[in-house]
Amino acid sequence: MKALLHIFCILSLGFFMSTDNSADVHIKKGSQITISGKSNVNQFSCAYTTQIAEGGKNITYNYFSNVITLNKAEIKLKSDAFDCGGKMINKDFNELMQSEDYPNVGITLIQIAVKEKVYVVDAMIEIADEINVYSFVISPRQGDHYTGSLELNINDFDMEAPRKLLGAIKVDPNINIEFDLYLEVI
Repeated sequence: MKALLHIFCILSLGFFMSTDNSADVHIKKGSQITISGKSNVNQFSCAYTTQIAEGGKNITYNYFSNVITLNKAEIKLKSDAFDCGGKMINKDFNELMQSEDYPNVGITLIQIAVKEKVYVVDAMIEIADEINVYSFVISPRQGDHYTGSLELNINDFDMEAPRKLLGAIKVDPNINIEFDLYLEVI
């Protein structure tokens, strides 16, 4: 992700690059990823409790015609490191994520399209051994701060929304992943 900051800086300056470049990207402390959703009776929010991608990640990229193509821009999150606010909901969340069999959630950034004041990111998301490609918007905030969100349907990953109390409580299959990232290029 640190490379993203470097790439964003280059884009802001308007440089044109057509050859492979590399950058060492760090996701700084204070960065957060949160998964939120709702049921027919309540809402929930599960925050990632472990530092995202400790250390730096060297990625290569190519910038051509307002599109950055990325290589090795991968983030692995521990699927059991989300805190939803209580033991029972954490247990339900880990069962849904199949954390015991699939300990990681993978996010691989494919490309970034530069638009007016935002970046449209194409990414592969891997959950429980299922992979789907999504597009979402990342907005620069101030300095090295970037935010964005991605709405997805858990059915896309062959997951079934949990039901509780003999089906009286049903979780909506649409969830929202919110990114609040502080990035640094070293």
